[in-house]
Amino acid sequence: MYKLMIVDDELLMRVGIRSMLDWEGHGFQVVGEAGNGKEGLEIAIATSPDLIITDIKMPVMDGLQFIREASGALKSCKYVILSNFDELHYVKEALKLGATDYLIKSEITVASLSELLISIKQKLQAERENQEKHPAMAHDVLQSLSHLKESLFKDLISGFVNESDAKAKADELRIQVKPDELTVMKFKVSHFEEVKKKYVETDEKLLRFSILNIMDEVIPSKWNKEIVIWSSSEYLIIVNSVSGGESVRADIEKLCGKLLASIKDFMNLTFTVGISTVVPGYKFIKAAYYEADFALRNRFYTGAGKVLFYDDAVKEHDRQAVDVQLSPEQEHDFVTVWASKDAKKAEQFLSGIRSALEALRADESSVREKYILLMESVHARLSWAAKRPRPPFAEKSPYESVLKGESWEDIHRSVSAYISSCLEYDARFMEERTYADIAADIISKNYAEDISLQSVASQINVNPSYLSRIFKLERGENFISCLTRVRIEHAKAYLKGGKLRVFEVADKVGYHNYTYFSKIFKKITGFTPEEYRE
Repeated sequence: MYKLMIVDDELLMRVGIRSMLDWEGHGFQVVGEAGNGKEGLEIAIATSPDLIITDIKMPVMDGLQFIREASGALKSCKYVILSNFDELHYVKEALKLGATDYLIKSEITVASLSELLISIKQKLQAERENQEKHPAMAHDVLQSLSHLKESLFKDLISGFVNESDAKAKADELRIQVKPDELTVMKFKVSHFEEVKKKYVETDEKLLRFSILNIMDEVIPSKWNKEIVIWSSSEYLIIVNSVSGGESVRADIEKLCGKLLASIKDFMNLTFTVGISTVVPGYKFIKAAYYEADFALRNRFYTGAGKVLFYDDAVKEHDRQAVDVQLSPEQEHDFVTVWASKDAKKAEQFLSGIRSALEALRADESSVREKYILLMESVHARLSWAAKRPRPPFAEKSPYESVLKGESWEDIHRSVSAYISSCLEYDARFMEERTYADIAADIISKNYAEDISLQSVASQINVNPSYLSRIFKLERGENFISCLTRVRIEHAKAYLKGGKLRVFEVADKVGYHNYTYFSKIFKKITGFTPEEYRE
């Protein structure tokens, strides 16, 4: 006889459910009732029920919190949710927490309740028989078994165990997948850093459990499978092929499509999956893992939410490093776009850059470098006034978006949005610039030329003495100090690069007298250019 408990804040609902069936005739004995989750938790811990039928919306402690807390103490208990039609979003959350099924209150019938009990009874019976056959396999031991399975596959991938030892351990651990016709699938959560923010550290276990539970439920029983939690954001599924020939790919693609859709539906998470070729035994799992990982990395070009096969990724592997410098035409177009302050023209320009890179079959590194170069071009043209405060639209460094973007599309979208914001921001500050701001811009852009206070004052049509005075007042340094500082900062960058000789660096930053450049450099940095480079 299995023990049943009913938790609902409506007395009539509890009475109705209790009176609807001959529970003992169905193999269940009602051992307790409660009107809220807190009261239910106390009774559940005291009576250890096998099945709890619980409402979701209750006072004091709702059904979701009740399941969270009860699950820790009642390892093998099953939960059935009572819900109204307008509470189905809570039902999804309860299923993630491990609830077995749910009932709509207005649609509960003797037949539906009986059918549900038969299903739950079969699950409870199967678990009980398994524990009777293997008395050491209590829940905590089963947890250890799961850990040992994961360790075995991680050892196989690392190459720490050979085929014969792997077979012996697989038999001992009752591994489902057989050492033939194996495929490794590597699933990865998209934008995991944002996903993680929704979960405090203790709830990452809940995240992993929910994903694991959905995967386990969705994969049909005809597949021999093992699921390995590689990390909170990465999961491996190892399966035996269920058919031969060309249909293997179609079967796996269909299975993965169903998995991606289910996880998206229940958890609103986007996964991408890389698929290996079919390999003939455990010792080839290492190679299959790296094939799956290789295929998964192709998401940089395809975007997230795709099923990616190793064979297709190999065909895409002809990409190459390309010259990322802006061509004269691109430089001219960029200057025109910047002068127009037109966001639509900026997007068209950026799309042209992307098309050109695609035509050249640029590799991932070249793509990222090109977008970084574009960011540098943007910042070089921002007016000094616009650089003073950090732009309010820049929640994080635009360079971080380029370097850490998971896909080309992510990078393109973030850079496009940033450039558009910079155009708008710069245009607004251009209207508010002072003579000192304009002079600072000229220094920033033309430091390598033969410029002076007089030449800059002439460009902006202001008296040199007046410019000198307000420059010192607003900037906190005089014109010559600012020019020298900018030149030396660029010189330091050139010296770090190591490609130019010192006299070439001097010429690059506006000092055509090498001796004078060395003297100024040492005065500011404390080192000669040669010493600084070393």
